[in-house]
Amino acid sequence: MVRKLLPVFSFGYSIALLVLSLVTVKEIAGFPNQSDKVLHVLAHVILTGLWFLTLNQFYRKGINQAKTIALVVSILFGILIEVLQHTATQSREADFKDVIANILGALIAVLLINLIIKMKVKNY
Repeated sequence: MVRKLLPVFSFGYSIALLVLSLVTVKEIAGFPNQSDKVLHVLAHVILTGLWFLTLNQFYRKGINQAKTIALVVSILFGILIEVLQHTATQSREADFKDVIANILGALIAVLLINLIIKMKVKNY
């Protein structure tokens, strides 16, 4: 049952991430400067992981193909968000450090996927 819902989760998360990245956000008191980079990393770990699962489990792509597609999609999506923040909003601005954090999150997700796969293979 969950397998059938994977595309819904992945598309839903992607849309939510896009919307949250483009809406006006008030500064949070006490939130250290540049600490949003941790949120960027986490958001792209989740994005890459969801798309990997969707591609591998729902669309039946091989593990390496699913990892590669999920990684590329996450990186391009992160770049697209930053471009849209620069061009389509008045209240948000693009930040190269955000792009780096997004890429780092996608790469961490692939490393975690590799680690989980190795652990599963070892246990069989």
